[in-house]
Parts: sequence; C-alpha cells; structure tokens
Amino acid sequence: MERRLSEPVYKDKVLEVEPLGIEPVPAAERHGNPAHLFGLWFSANAEIATWMVGLFIAAFYGTDLASAAIGIVIGNVVGFGLLGVLSILGPKYGAPQMVVARLAFGRSGNAFPAALAFVAGVGWFAINTIFGAYALESISGLNYFLSLALMLLLQIALAVYGYNLIHVFERVSMWLLAAGFTLLLVVTFSKTSFAIPFNAHAPFAAGGAVAGFLYAMALSFSYATGWIPAAADYSRYLPKASNPRSVWWASFLGCAIPCIVLEILGAATVAALPGSNLSEAIPTDAIAQLLGAGLVAKLVLATVVLGTLTANCMNLYSGALAALVAFRVRVKRWIAALVVGVLGALISTGGGHPEQMATAYSNFLYLLSYWASPWAAVLLVDWYRRGARDGDVLDQPRWRPGFYAWIAGVIASVPFWNQSLYTGPFAKAFPQFADLSYYVGFVVAAIVMLALTRGRVSVVAEG
Repeated sequence: MERRLSEPVYKDKVLEVEPLGIEPVPAAERHGNPAHLFGLWFSANAEIATWMVGLFIAAFYGTDLASAAIGIVIGNVVGFGLLGVLSILGPKYGAPQMVVARLAFGRSGNAFPAALAFVAGVGWFAINTIFGAYALESISGLNYFLSLALMLLLQIALAVYGYNLIHVFERVSMWLLAAGFTLLLVVTFSKTSFAIPFNAHAPFAAGGAVAGFLYAMALSFSYATGWIPAAADYSRYLPKASNPRSVWWASFLGCAIPCIVLEILGAATVAALPGSNLSEAIPTDAIAQLLGAGLVAKLVLATVVLGTLTANCMNLYSGALAALVAFRVRVKRWIAALVVGVLGALISTGGGHPEQMATAYSNFLYLLSYWASPWAAVLLVDWYRRGARDGDVLDQPRWRPGFYAWIAGVIASVPFWNQSLYTGPFAKAFPQFADLSYYVGFVVAAIVMLALTRGRVSVVAEG
C-alpha cells in the first residue's frame, strides 16, 4: 500500500524535491489555481515535435494545406477535449492519471495500460531529445552526442525536482516559446503558397485527397492521445473544490492552441518549400532550408531547444509515475524519473541516423492512438457512470469492467490499422479511408463499457 502523507512538507515550494509519489495528495498539500494549467500545457506542446506532425501530414501523405488545416483542428479539438475531461479527475481524486484509472480497470487490470504509458513516456522523451539535440548542435557547434548529453542533464534535473518546479518552468517558458515560434510563423507564411494541391507522389499518398484529410485528423488526434494518460498528473495538487469547468478550459486551450497553430505551420512549411524532400528531413534541416543560417534561424533553433525541455521534463515525470503504477516498485519518484531518463537516453543515441527518424515518429504516433483511444473511452464512460461519487483509488479489486472493455476496443481496431509496421485487412481493401482504428477502438470500448456497467446509478457531476 502506498504511503499517505498528512502533514504539509512540500505545498508550493519550488526548489525542493517533491516527496510524493503515486499516493493521493493530502488536503494539506493542495494548492494552485486552475488557470496555471494553461501555461503548463501550452509550453508542453509548443515544441518542434508538434510542428513535425503537421510537416508529416503534408510531406508523407500529400495533404493539401486547406484539408490539413481542417483535419488538424478536428483531431486536436476531439483529442484535447478528452484530456480536459480527465484533467478534472486530478483535483477530484488527488492522484496521478494512471492511479485514477484503477477505478475503471482495477489494480491488476490497470497495470497493462500503465506499462504502455511508461513505454510512451520513454518514447516521447527519446524522440524529443533527438530533435532538441539536433537544434543545440546547430546553435553551439557541439557534436550530436555532446549536445545530447547536455539536453539529458537539463531535462532530468527538472523531472527530479518534480511538480512545482515543472509548473513554474512551464509558465515562464510559455512567453519565450510563443515569441520564438511567432518568428517561424511569420517567415513561413510569407513564403507559403496556399494553392498547392494534393500531392499524389508523396510517399504514403495512397487513397487520394480524402485519405490525406483523414490522415491529418488521425495524426493530430494521435499526438493528442500521447498526453491523455498524463492528464491528471498536473492537476492533482489543485484544491478539491477547484471549478471543473476552469480546469477543463485551461487544459483544453493550453493544449489545443499551440498544437493547432504549430501543426498547421508544419504543413505550411511543405507548401513553402516546394520540391524539397521533407519526408526524410530532420527539423534543423527543414528550418535551415526555410530560414537560412542567420539570427532568426538561431532564435528559432533556441526555441526548439527550450521546447524540448518543456515537453520532456513532463514526459519524464509522467513516465516515472506510470512506471511506479505498472510495476509496483517501492522506490522514490525521483529515482524512477532517473531510470526513465536513462532508458530514453539509450534510445536517443540512435538519433544519429536522421533518415530513419521520420518513419519511426509517424509510426509511434499511431501506436499511441491504438491503445490510448479505447483507454480514454473507458475512463470517459466510468466518469459518466461514477459522477460525483468518490472512490478510493488505492483500495480497488484486482479487475474491473474497464479492462475487458479496453481489450475489446483494441482488438476491434486491429483490422483498421494503417501504417508501415502493419496494415489491417480493412485498410488494405479501402485505402481511401486512411486509418480509422482510433474511431473504431474508442466507440467499441465505450459501448462495451456501457454494457458492462449497466445498472450503476449515474450521478450528475458537481460543478
């Protein structure tokens, strides 16, 4: 059983290592304002990996800019709408997202998605570190591995200190990130042609213009689902009486605004550089083609480095929490963060092969949605069924209905998978529908969960 603290020892202290792990936050430790979530989520998503999503939509799948923009807006609104709902559970239960999930999955059933969340945290950390190391290499003149080592030290230090330092760092960084990416936006749109049509010669353009639009929704939604398993991690210290609507809006807008802008900006970059093979380009190469090597380019690359830090300290933090939930090890949170950082660092050493990064990143986004989309559906239904009733997230049976609904959703989605690692029979037969797996997985998991929990009294949520 995880320990419970009753005396405030951390509260709002910034330069002190967070003592809590995955146990619920005591009332004496609760602090903060829901509005703070906007700056935190804005900085976490104002990063080059977000921009790369839009670039891949246009470069890989040939999507025209107008269709890409519409698909990006829809995918982000749906994905981060779900994140906003799960963020509400942080103040309500005072526990990390993967601990709150025990209410729907049970202690043992919850270990499987928690393990996947841990893997996702390691994967995101590695991918973002590679992008940041490339940018730091371009600015400083250091070689890739020295740049990588410096990025790792800074990111791990933030994650080790924990919740309060991360919140403050993210809120301060928001203004610098907004300024840096605004420079990139101005230059990009000054060179972008909005009339460039669907590119049938793109590497994965099978299925035509409609498929390109559907891929835009799929990739943007997939990126959003990467944060959903960590939603409550950053709201759990808020007072229990925090307004749920304020929590939802701050979380939703903090994520959706930078993601929509940067993903559309990434797609516009392809239109601004016609004839360039950006499907195999690393971020620094694309920025160099667009901005050259002057002061503006260096400022944007410095923004990339900062964005890597803001995203990755959270990937490390949430990855460590997920590891503690999945493997039930009795170690301090900061030690788990170090372990996640070391694993991510080992993967990051492979970043010296940029030609392999684009395909790996695209596949990683899809793999996230394959499990996270039905997982989110289960929690959404459980939240609807449970309503305002409290539950002890630590004292749960081994298995609950959510696990079986989740498995059903994942299995039902397999025929619709559509990526280079595996293409399901439906996707092969109907390439014009792109990848529908996350729709199918979400709907099936929700229906099964509703059926398995039939008979529970639904209570209207407070707030």
